[in-house]
Amino acid sequence: MDCSLQYLDLNNNALVGKIPKSLERCQWLQFLNVGNNNINDTFPCMLSSKLLLRGLVLSSNKFHGEVTCHMSWPLLQIVDISSNNFSGFLESINFSSWSSMVSGQFLDDSYYYSLWSSDVTLTIKGVSRQMGKIWADSGTIDLSCNNFRGGIPNAIGDLTSIRQLNFSHNALNGSIPNSFGQLMNLESLDLSGNRLTELIPVELAGLSFLSVLNLSYNKLVGEIPNGRQFQTFSADSFKGNPGLCGFNLDISCSRIDGSDHLSPQEDENGEEKSTEIEWEYVSAVLGYVVGLGIIAWLLLLSRSFREKYFGKVEEVFEDICDARIRRKRRRRHARRVVRNQLRRQ
Repeated sequence: MDCSLQYLDLNNNALVGKIPKSLERCQWLQFLNVGNNNINDTFPCMLSSKLLLRGLVLSSNKFHGEVTCHMSWPLLQIVDISSNNFSGFLESINFSSWSSMVSGQFLDDSYYYSLWSSDVTLTIKGVSRQMGKIWADSGTIDLSCNNFRGGIPNAIGDLTSIRQLNFSHNALNGSIPNSFGQLMNLESLDLSGNRLTELIPVELAGLSFLSVLNLSYNKLVGEIPNGRQFQTFSADSFKGNPGLCGFNLDISCSRIDGSDHLSPQEDENGEEKSTEIEWEYVSAVLGYVVGLGIIAWLLLLSRSFREKYFGKVEEVFEDICDARIRRKRRRRHARRVVRNQLRRQ
């Protein structure tokens, strides 16, 4: 029996179990929202044949496993699978097949064309919002709070019509692709809580619509790119990256990674400090050498000084020997006293 279902929103219930396989018969399905439930299942690959699918929300459930099924969704514009236990590599997802985000040709060319009129809860620019309508040009991808690993595919840069992108709190490594500079419509980018390394691409500074940025708690290094838009971001956008420096963090890049990058003034100060320390050691050594030289000179050339010097040495040595003898006598006397006391008892 054919299914004419187009819109299914079961968000924020107490649903358990798995996604019904019967959805495979719903060829006209455009939007599926089962977020905020207790569904324990793998990725619903039966939806991969739904060419009309435009919105998929699986967030805040117990989905798990890799997303390896082939998905060719030419009209897809909203994907939110955040806060689950998905794993694997992002390269297994066929981002390039999401033609609407690549070409920018959504359902209608009009900015005010409404795709759905029912309430939908999405995380937009870091804030959970209930939206009465979803506009036809709203491209959103949220894969945050999962266990994805590996690098970020360069193919993400082909999604030139995307507005919100969130890959935060995964185990992604490698560098931020330079292709992100092609996302000219991007308004929100969150890559925090990963293991990303290397420099922040200077191409990101050219994204004029970018109003929310979070690159915190990675392993990024180097200078934060200069740009009119980047200067508006606070230190919170970059914290947790000890190797970063720049205007936003109020950390001069000249103080990072050793003296090779020190400013001229810091070089001079450092040299002066180093010179002072060296002269302190030199002065101390010279003092000892001069003192010993004077004593040796007097011992060799002055008979009276030599007699007094060695006489003093003998006195000191005798005092040391007498002190040892007295200590031995006291110990012997103490042992005799103890033995006498024990005999009396």
